Amino acid sequence: MIQINKVVTKNIFIDILAHFQNVFGMNITSYQDMIDKGIKQIEDELKNKKIKLKWYRYEITQLTNGAMAIMLYGDRK
Repeated sequence: MIQINKVVTKNIFIDILAHFQNVFGMNITSYQDMIDKGIKQIEDELKNKKIKLKWYRYEITQLTNGAMAIMLYGDRK
């Protein structure tokens, strides 16, 4: 079993923009980018350590307004 955790954050200016996007019902791209960044960091770590997975799952948890924890867990091949 393997587990990798990453915490990603955004700054106050991006948070203000996300608030306005939410008010108008738009996609909150800053949050999407934040999640993509964390997943990319995990994928890079797996690639650098040459870890192959049989199966895996991501869990994303909001820690505070503007910070998310992204966890990957699974079994090695």
